Amino acid sequence: KVTRQAEQGAIQGEVTLTPIQRWFFDYNFEATSHYNQSVMIHHKDRLEEKPLSEALTKLVEHHDALRMVFLPVEQVAGYQAWNQAIEDNALYHLEHHDFREWADPSAVIEATATQIQSSMSLENGPLVRLGWFQCADGDHLLIAIHHLVVDGISWRILLEDFASAYEQAVAGKEIELPQKTDSFQLWADQLSTYAKSEALSQ
Repeated sequence: KVTRQAEQGAIQGEVTLTPIQRWFFDYNFEATSHYNQSVMIHHKDRLEEKPLSEALTKLVEHHDALRMVFLPVEQVAGYQAWNQAIEDNALYHLEHHDFREWADPSAVIEATATQIQSSMSLENGPLVRLGWFQCADGDHLLIAIHHLVVDGISWRILLEDFASAYEQAVAGKEIELPQKTDSFQLWADQLSTYAKSEALSQ
């Protein structure tokens, strides 16, 4: 029987870089801010603005790693990860575009989506940026998140939580998501400790 419970409060403060994050910064990519993963969700009916805002806010509050930024540190010629507090900065960036009268807005949507994904700032955040495109065939929602704070497994959890949060908000309910598991901050610390351990060297 599992009796241990992870910290349920908002995580903030310094976060140890994981090995893959260190590799990312050591690689010296030409456009470090434009290295993200994204999905485009289609809703044949119209999305509702207030429930959408409530669901997105809850999602980024609940998943602490989505509030991370990466600050350059001159002394070590590297970067430091920092988990922002909920009230420190914008939790996400959402652009709304109305193309309901357009016969074929695909080209402008593609261009706008590229602009949204390339406009992230690792230092200032937010690393969650969205485009809400209202079209004749329904609403399309682009969700773009920097790859430093999301991976393929994470997406499944995020999309399930987002769908649940939005449905609860549309129904006028207080949004409740599953309990948090261990934070990325704790995971990174324990990974770093294990990397230096005798157990690994053996």
